[in-house]
This record gives sequence, C-alpha cells and structure tokens, in this order.
Amino acid sequence: MAARPMRHRAWLALTLTALAASPALAAAEADEARVALTGMAEAMRRLDYQGSFTYEHSGRTDTLRIFHAGAPLERERLVSLNGPRSEVIRSGSDVTSIQADGSATVFSGSGRGLVPLVPDASRPLLDAQYEIRVSGSDRVAGYAADVIDVTPRDRYRYGYRLWLERNTRLLLRSVVTDPERRPLEQIMFVSLDIGTAPSEVDLVPQRSELRTTSAAPANELVVRGKPYWRVDPVPPGFAFVSARRPKQGPEGVEHLVYSDGLASVSIYVEPRGDAQPGFDTLAGRGIVNVFSRVEDTWRITVLGEVPLATVQAIGQGLQRN
Repeated sequence: MAARPMRHRAWLALTLTALAASPALAAAEADEARVALTGMAEAMRRLDYQGSFTYEHSGRTDTLRIFHAGAPLERERLVSLNGPRSEVIRSGSDVTSIQADGSATVFSGSGRGLVPLVPDASRPLLDAQYEIRVSGSDRVAGYAADVIDVTPRDRYRYGYRLWLERNTRLLLRSVVTDPERRPLEQIMFVSLDIGTAPSEVDLVPQRSELRTTSAAPANELVVRGKPYWRVDPVPPGFAFVSARRPKQGPEGVEHLVYSDGLASVSIYVEPRGDAQPGFDTLAGRGIVNVFSRVEDTWRITVLGEVPLATVQAIGQGLQRN
C-alpha cells in the first residue's frame, strides 16, 4: 500500500515542476516569435524573390505576381494576373501605378513593400497590446513554414496569423483577423522562388507609352518641431510617429501618423472648403477603415488598417496642439 502514496508524490512533484517552468517556457516562445517577426521584416526588404500569390479581400480573389530585388536599392514590380491589367513599380520610396488604359501616376510612398497584409514589424512590438507566439508549423508553396500568431489584447487593433519560411523568415502567407479572431483578408503564395534576382526587364513597366501624372508631395516637409495637431486621448498603445505639412499653404494643414509598432493610422487635416454643415462619417472596405469629421473650418480624415473603433477614437480625439 506504500507504493501508491509514493507514486502520487512523484506525480505531484512532476506536475509542480512543469507548472513552475511554464512561464519561462511561454516567455521563451514569445521571444522566439518576436525574433521571427523581426527576421520577416528584414527578409521582405533584403532578399531577392519572385512568385505568384492570391489576395482575398472585399469579397473577391485577385492573383498577382511579384518581382523583388533586395538591398542596397530595393526595387519591385507587382502585376495583376486577373481582371483589368495593372501594375505597380517601386524603386526605393518612388512608386509608379499603371492602369489598364496606360495612365500612370507617380508618387512618393512610405518605402513599404508592395505585397499586401505584411505587418510593419520593423519596430519592437508592445507586449501590452499583443500576445505573440509560435503556434505550429505548416507548408506553403513548397516551403516549410513556422506559424506565428499575433493576437490583440483589445478591440483597437487587428490580429495576424503569419506563415514564415523556416530558414529565411520570408512571409509565405498572412491572414488578418478581427477582434473576434474571424478572418478578414488573406494573401498566400502559390509559387515562389527565393534567392533568384529578377531581371531588369521584370522590374520595369511593360508598356512603352505611358500618360504620366505626378502625385508626389514635392512641396511637403517633415515637421521637426511641434505639430499643429495632437490626439488626446490616444487609444491604448498608439503613439505619435511623424508629421508632414506643405512648405506653402494655410497654417494648420498637416498629415500625422500614429502607430502602435505594428499598425499605423494616418490623419489628414485640410481646409473645409465649403459652408455646408459637417457630419461625422464612418466607412470601411476590407481591413481599411476611414473616419471623417468637420472641426470649425477644418476637415479631418483618419484612415488605417485598424478597426472602426480606432479611427473613430483618434478622429474624435484630434485637437489643436
């Protein structure tokens, strides 16, 4: 009869040891996931790759082909494979969008890549806002992948499930989820060649004649001092990142960016331009949501790949600095 208490004590000791080790194990897994996300951001910029992927959004599925040449000068070209032919070419921060009729718009972008649904994980994530962990393994486009879950802790941000190639950490698949963890949009590579640089032909427009217009904010400058506007209160985890304003124009016009380290929100403040009563408006398409309101002589527009609650809270909290 003495054997049973001894077995019970041994089982209890093992259980207590496992419970004591679980926080350390969870912390190690979180660190591994954060390192993987940092590697993803670097791989998407640095590596040469080309392939085709599907993009499910707004009730439709598009198929696109990407050609990407990595550092030192990052260049890429994105081509639609279904529907009206269009393509986007990026060289550094210069972007050219070409439509099916041959019209082209040139503008200065943020320097982010052309593959959609890639979270901006270049800055450290705030553990207070997201739970980050490795949740399993899978296979995508012929490559072994680690699956990373980025789960928001509140209703102010979306979540991600990311499939990262095991060796290079290149993103193979991305699913964006709402605060209830329901899928909203996703991309998935169906063919991919990692490490092969695209040719020069693959990185330039295929049309010989283009009707080009410029949308580049050549007259804008980065605000080094105090912005005209600020958000107070700010949704939890979000903080001011940057501000831009015209070199010449009415005092008060400004473009602000707030971020939580993963999701970014843009705020545009422009002259109202009419005397009609202003109304608050909310609109969304896929994961992009927009809030607009009128404040005295100003029209305020907030947009970002965040839930409606976030753009509304930021828009309502904007005030003169």
